[in-house]
Amino acid sequence: AVVSTQSTGRICNVVGDLMLSAGCIAYLGIFSGEYRQALMKEWEVYLVGRGVPITPNVSLVSTLGDPVRIREWNIFGLPRDNLSTENGVIVQYSQRWPLFIDPQGQANKWVKIMERDNGIDVIKLTNRDFLRSLENAVRF
Repeated sequence: AVVSTQSTGRICNVVGDLMLSAGCIAYLGIFSGEYRQALMKEWEVYLVGRGVPITPNVSLVSTLGDPVRIREWNIFGLPRDNLSTENGVIVQYSQRWPLFIDPQGQANKWVKIMERDNGIDVIKLTNRDFLRSLENAVRF
C-alpha cells in the first residue's frame, strides 16, 4: 500500500497536535479567540524548540473537530464563526461542565436544541419548584 506524504506527516505530528489541543481544552476555554491564538502560537514555538513535531498552523478544530458534527451543531443553532466552533469542540471533549458566558443567548439556544431528545429540563431560579427540580436532576 502506498502512504501519501501528507498522511505520513499527519501521523508524525499527531503527538504535538494533540498536546496543543489538550492544552487548549484544559486551559484556554475562558479566553477570547485572539488570546487563544496567541497562546497556541506560543506553545507551538515552545514545543518545536524542544523537537516535538507539530503540523504548521495547527488548530483545535482541525485536530479534533469532526466536520459532520460541526455541521450538525450549525444546523442546531451554533454560530459558524471559528470561536463558536472551538467552544463546541471544547464542550465536546471537556471532562467538566462548561460555564457559558452567553450575553446573546446563542449557546443557551444551541444546548437546548442539541439536548432536546435527551429530555433536558430547563429551570430558572424563579420557578416555584426550583429546588425539587434541581434535586431530581442531581439524583437521577
